Amino acid sequence: MAFGRVSGVGALAMLFCSGCASQADAAGYPLLDEDCREYATLGADTVALPDHMTLNVFQDESYVWLCASLPPESYGAADIVIDAPGLDAPRNLHISAQLGEWPAEGEGGGPETAESDQWWRVSGWSAIPFRFNGYQGEGDERRAKFIPSEARELQLSKAHFGRGVWNLRLEFNLVRLPNGDLGTVTFPEETAVSFDVEVK
Repeated sequence: MAFGRVSGVGALAMLFCSGCASQADAAGYPLLDEDCREYATLGADTVALPDHMTLNVFQDESYVWLCASLPPESYGAADIVIDAPGLDAPRNLHISAQLGEWPAEGEGGGPETAESDQWWRVSGWSAIPFRFNGYQGEGDERRAKFIPSEARELQLSKAHFGRGVWNLRLEFNLVRLPNGDLGTVTFPEETAVSFDVEVK
């Protein structure tokens, strides 16, 4: 997938690795728990996202953590397109009520139904799906109920995705926007542009 580069992000991407060798040694590691508050004490780098969201990026010798804060009353289903040195082609990493992964371009997209056996076939990364909280409705109207999330957090393996520049596009759905609606937040906002993170 041919992406452009976010203006000014080249220097920021370099910043992400400026202290990666010592970040974890000095402060410990993030817990994969959808809580981004610990990242400040860990010395993680932060990037402002649209609609008052923030992305935290932390890495050690083996893993990269991404934690995006969400506005209150958001669910934050995520589609993260990643093009990295360890991949033959860009992949779409999906987080909602289930986890999934599929090619980011061409045929062979995501599962068509909730029952598809394509779900949960992920490799080299992990995240927490939506927080299930019982059911609502009766009979044919019965539906799963979920608790809103404070953040969307991933842990990714450098051994799987490779070291070097990772090109990312982030899309978060079911986000409570400033006008009160549930909508979509993308970063970068320009569709042909990627967000680059240098991974050592």
